[in-house]
Amino acid sequence: MELWLASSDLKQIERMMDYGIFAGVITNPSVVAQADRGPEDLFKALCERAPAAWYQLRDADLDTMAAEAQRMVAIDPEKMRIKVPATLAGFGVISQLAAQGLDVMATCVPTAAWLCFALAAGAKRIAPYGSMLQKRGLASKPSEVIQMQQIIDHQAPDVTLCTGIYDGTELPEYAAAGVKSFFIWGKDADAFLDQPLVGEALAGFEADYQQIAEQY
Repeated sequence: MELWLASSDLKQIERMMDYGIFAGVITNPSVVAQADRGPEDLFKALCERAPAAWYQLRDADLDTMAAEAQRMVAIDPEKMRIKVPATLAGFGVISQLAAQGLDVMATCVPTAAWLCFALAAGAKRIAPYGSMLQKRGLASKPSEVIQMQQIIDHQAPDVTLCTGIYDGTELPEYAAAGVKSFFIWGKDADAFLDQPLVGEALAGFEADYQQIAEQY
């Protein structure tokens, strides 16, 4: 299982990476804008602090997006990962980058049907946007994400779905359905990683620890 931290806060990233549960950092344009620094400068810093960092290309024509991808990958070819908007031009970029052996993710994939086009283009990672359907009352996000995972299981088992977690209860639901990659928003990370029941269980041993300390 992979967990990614959606943040551009360098202090938070340094702290969270020390926990050993995050595969790296994932961003979108909103996350990058919060950093108040240029993308290339930001991603140099991210690559110094995280095992891997995802950058999302700006929607444009095929050649423009491909050039931007190469420029960003050059920051750190070992750690940089590229997210490509799932437009028709984006599918062309995905095909090109995948042929180069780069780690590329199709993002802004709203439906299970659109997932099929991303798979045909050669995407090995998919970021579903089922919440767009849910907001419009067309389908629930969980049902769309789970259907996407079912398609992957049947058609392209080497593809990884990466979905955002907005509530702690979503993680086991998606994991049980076969989803293997998730991201947690920086604003939610501390709350998601605070489990009072663990502290309650450990508190039950405190008297025993005290007894051990006094006797030995």
